[in-house]
Amino acid sequence: MGYSCFERTLRKFSSVKRLFFILHWLNFDTAMGAGITSLFVARYLAVEVPSTAIATLVLAVLAIYNFDHLIDARQIKGTAISARHRFYQQNNRLLSNYQVLLLLALLVLSWFVPAAIARAGIVLGSIILIYFLLLFIVLPKRFVFKEIIIAVVYVCGIFLAPVATTASLLPNIAPLWLELFLLALANTLIFAWYDYELDRQEGHSSLAQVFGKKAIYRITVVNLLALALTIIWQLLQGENQFYQGIIAGMGLVLAINLLSYSFARQNELFRFFGDAIFLLPLIAILW
Repeated sequence: MGYSCFERTLRKFSSVKRLFFILHWLNFDTAMGAGITSLFVARYLAVEVPSTAIATLVLAVLAIYNFDHLIDARQIKGTAISARHRFYQQNNRLLSNYQVLLLLALLVLSWFVPAAIARAGIVLGSIILIYFLLLFIVLPKRFVFKEIIIAVVYVCGIFLAPVATTASLLPNIAPLWLELFLLALANTLIFAWYDYELDRQEGHSSLAQVFGKKAIYRITVVNLLALALTIIWQLLQGENQFYQGIIAGMGLVLAINLLSYSFARQNELFRFFGDAIFLLPLIAILW
C-alpha cells in the first residue's frame, strides 16, 4: 500500500513537472512577465493602464513566440535537439490550431482596447511583421540581429499601453526604457551564449554565431555594467530607490545566470532564470 502511494505521488510529481515545462515552452512565463512589467512601468510613471491592454499584450506575446517556435521547428531537418523544438515538432498541428485561437482572441479583444493604444499596437505589429519577413523569407538563416530586435520589440510592447495615451510622459521614459532594454538585451544575449552549440547544430542564426561565444560573453558583461551605471545615474537623479532596487535585482539575477554556467545549463535552467526576471516587478505592484 505504501509503495503504491509512493508511485502515485511520483507520477503526480512527474505530471506537474511536465506541465511546468510545457507552460515554459509555450512562453507563458515570458508573456506574464511582459504584462507584469508593463504594469510596473505604469506604476512607475503613475498612470492607469486598462486591463484589456494588459490582456492584449499577454496574448500578443504568446502569439508572437508561438509563431516563431512553429517556424523554427519546421525549418529543422530531422528531429530537433532542443526539447522545446521537439515539442513543437511533435505537436505541430495542435499548436498551429492554438495559434489561430490566439489570433482570434487578439482580434476580439482589440475592439475593447482604447483607440490610442490600438493605433500604437498596429504600428508595433507592422514592425514585428517586417521582422518576421526578414527573419524567415528575405534573409533566412542570415538575419543576425534577432536578439537586438527581440529586445527592442519586447520593451516597446511593455511601454506601449502606459505611454500611448499621453505624450507628456515621453521625455521622462527614456532612462527607464533604457534600463529595461538593457535587461532584455542581456537576457537574449545570455540565451544565445548558452545555446551556441545547439544553434550551430540546428542551423539557427544568432549574434553568438557571428561574433563567437567569447565575444558575446564580453558584450553581455559590458551590457550589464552599462545597466549598473544607468541605475546609479538614476539614483543620483533622485529616482525612486524602491523601483530602482527591483531593476537592480533583475540585473543581479541575470549576472548570476551568466556566471553559473555549469549549474544553469542543466535542464535549461538559464531560460527559467532569464524569463523569471520580468516577474520580479510584481513586488512593486503588490507592495
